[in-house]
Amino acid sequence: MNQSVLHVKNLNKIYGKKNENQFHALMDVSFDINQGEFVGIMGPSGAGKTTLLHVISTLDNATNGTIEIAGTSITKMKQKQLADFRSEQLGFIFQDFNLLENLTVYENIALPLSLQGVASRKIKPSVHNVAKKLGIEAILEKYPVTISGGQKQRAAAARALVHEPAMILADEPTGALDSKNAKSLMEALVHLNENHDTSIMLVTHDPLSASYCQRILFIQDGELYKEIHRKNSRTAFHQEILDVLAEFAE
Repeated sequence: MNQSVLHVKNLNKIYGKKNENQFHALMDVSFDINQGEFVGIMGPSGAGKTTLLHVISTLDNATNGTIEIAGTSITKMKQKQLADFRSEQLGFIFQDFNLLENLTVYENIALPLSLQGVASRKIKPSVHNVAKKLGIEAILEKYPVTISGGQKQRAAAARALVHEPAMILADEPTGALDSKNAKSLMEALVHLNENHDTSIMLVTHDPLSASYCQRILFIQDGELYKEIHRKNSRTAFHQEILDVLAEFAE
């Protein structure tokens, strides 16, 4: 039986006070992501994708509902506990890389471990191991300003993975990349997922990036609208994704 790495049940997020105009950003959203799964979240602009990501990533609080990550419920945690949990159990890849320009690629990747107080002799093998997985060992001593967008995003992915989190949360990771680098990054994520059992939740509006996932959850107006699974080729799955997105436009 597959073990759930993310369990979301009856999740609601309401903005605004009771006697005011309230906005229901998420309404009774329930789903699971199993250990080693690569799942995409898609939907039209304003559907609730980003809100869902922020609530799962502990950056925002749910109004009610349950979120469990690696068996731990995060919905009742205090801020300090959440910060510790986030730094230990979650890895983030953002659209704009978020690398620190005054640190080398090595230092950027090492940052999560440094912040956890891991000894530098233990950090080095961890950084080299994850850099090797992502094919960026040759640029570890370079600064972000001297490397390409694709290399920056791989460095950001390495930083997200170095502390071996329960799950990677990727927010539009190909948004700032050209098609060649986007393809390269998605292939790297698939490699991590398939060969290292990395659990990934990808929020994207890009059907091509989404086609690398094993299944897609579509959100509309804060509710789960549809779920599709990849059954055969990525090309066929890409077309299936386009068909569902066309339904939103109707």
